[in-house]
Formats: sequence, C-alpha cells, structure tokens
Amino acid sequence: MTDTPGSLASPPQGERPTTPDRGYGVPTKGGEFIPWDHVVERLAAAKGYWLSTVTPANRPQSVPIWGVLVRDDLYLEIGSPATAKSRNLEANREIEVHLDDVDDVVIVRGTAEPVAPGRALGQEVATAMNAKYPEYKPGPMDWEKGGLVRVDPRVILAWRAMPTATRWRFEKG
Repeated sequence: MTDTPGSLASPPQGERPTTPDRGYGVPTKGGEFIPWDHVVERLAAAKGYWLSTVTPANRPQSVPIWGVLVRDDLYLEIGSPATAKSRNLEANREIEVHLDDVDDVVIVRGTAEPVAPGRALGQEVATAMNAKYPEYKPGPMDWEKGGLVRVDPRVILAWRAMPTATRWRFEKG
C-alpha cells in the first residue's frame, strides 16, 4: 500500500467561480461556500457518475458509469477497450464527471488516468464496487488489462444555489 494521499485528501482553498454577470447571483465576497467534506461525501455516495469524454472528431460524449472513492481517489470503471468511452480516452484523457442532482451539483474536470491496480488496491476497489453495486462481484485483478481509470482533478465545482457556488483549483506542478 502506498502512503501517498489521494487527490481528494487535501483540497486547495475554495474560491468563487467567475460568472458572466451579476444575474447569476454569485457574490464576489462573503456568503456561504460548499464544505469540502460535502463534496467528498457526494462523490463517495453517488450511485452513478456521468462521464463526459471527447470523441476523435472533437464531439462530446456523455455516459453514466459506475465508480467508487478509494484512498481519497475517484476510480471509474470504463469497461472494455471496445467501448466508445474507452476509445475516446485512448485519444484524449480530458474528462468531466457530473453527479445527478441539479439542486446539489458536483462537477469534476480533469483527466482520466488508466490504472492497472496491484492486488491490494485492486481488492479495495473490488470490495468497494461490490458494496456499492451488490450485483457486481469483480475480482482484485479484473482491471489488469484496463477498464479502470483514476480521476485526476484539475477543477471541482459545487453549488446548491448560485450564491453557494464554490470552485477548487488543483495546481499541477
């Protein structure tokens, strides 16, 4: 096991996102921010994740998929290399991940990093997948040849109403 904290373990300082005009109701100062713990709880508890990828023809493609939060990282199962999302990620790893719920929004922008986990991490991911999706019983080595990505966030946005809009920008060194 690694002692390296996951990408969601230590968030950057939350800030207000820039909006096109005042009509959106996002304050420039003060007001309520979405707590980081709430974002992590929503990512962990989500039943499905809307994964948006870019096709080789530069067209967007969105599809609901399964995923789990393990070791403070979000892992998404993308399936067979023959799927459109897998082919898209082979050409371009840029992604957006959205959770269901227009009244409690979480959006993750970043990259999908292919993962072939070793036995220990594979077991943690498999156990978490089975706990969340009881009909699914993956083994710890099921992703040896692909089908699993770790989300490397660049920006996370969250809001319940526009005055609570919060953005976290993850610096990439």
